[in-house]
Amino acid sequence: MKRFALLISLVFITSCDVFPTGNTIYSPKSNSGNSSNETKEFAALIEKDQLYKKEVNAKVLTYLLSDTDSKDKNTAIIIENASRCDIILRVVNITNGKIYNLPISRNSENQFVIQKGNYTLKSNICQAKYYSQKNIIEPLILKLSQQ
Repeated sequence: MKRFALLISLVFITSCDVFPTGNTIYSPKSNSGNSSNETKEFAALIEKDQLYKKEVNAKVLTYLLSDTDSKDKNTAIIIENASRCDIILRVVNITNGKIYNLPISRNSENQFVIQKGNYTLKSNICQAKYYSQKNIIEPLILKLSQQ
């Protein structure tokens, strides 16, 4: 009899509106998925990035087409952004603390020259967090997406 009373009590409790009945839909506040501060920072970084783009592109091509020289302090990094959001990839050298804030427009790619070394890479990709640690000693090609 106690089991029957317990079963009836459970049915009664779960039949009440304890759980939400409506569908909860999450939608970001902005189309880009970035905060307004990050949007402003991205605009400033992309403007600065365009100043020396031809020179950087030539250097990146040199690193990609040449054999890796162990004596060279720098290497190339190419980031493909396959998301619908502009992103800033924050690359921090673990050894010396040098920080690169690399802007990549939505559905495009950008290339950079960085010092060889151990790095942490992090970014917000349409409000999803990306974090990785890499030892970059030769050219790196990285594809980021929101999936």
